[in-house]
Amino acid sequence: MSDIFKTTETINTLKAIFEKHKDERVCVLGTMCVGKNTILEQIPGCVDMDSETFSKITREEAEFINQTPWTKEIGDEVDRLVYKYAKIMPGCPMFGTVIVDCEAVVYLDISDDLHMEHCKKRGASFEDAKKMKEAIEGDWNNHKEKNDKVFYYVMLTE
Repeated sequence: MSDIFKTTETINTLKAIFEKHKDERVCVLGTMCVGKNTILEQIPGCVDMDSETFSKITREEAEFINQTPWTKEIGDEVDRLVYKYAKIMPGCPMFGTVIVDCEAVVYLDISDDLHMEHCKKRGASFEDAKKMKEAIEGDWNNHKEKNDKVFYYVMLTE
């Protein structure tokens, strides 16, 4: 499934994917400032990976992963913490930046121009968001090669 959608269409598409996989674990993947939280707030029953993970980590771990600029080492530590603490339940899609144990994965992509605009609005570093996006895409591609999950690609346009 690969198309370009407006926000309402994106939400409807995600709801359809979630309904199709209602008895399975679904991971919705995207970099920072892609719009995960905005979408998450509009679909009941979804879970934020950060909330599930970061409420359980130590102050030292939080200080390390919140450093800037974003690095691969920070990303690796986030992955470790997410794998340790975040567990997806069937019927409760989880939005985040790491593919955890699940049956279906939805990748929310965004153009560089729109992504830059989103980062500017949030006061976030586009360079850090871009590095994170590249790491997420690498993880996405590695999991796709295993062919053990259902994958959906959604390009955001708003």
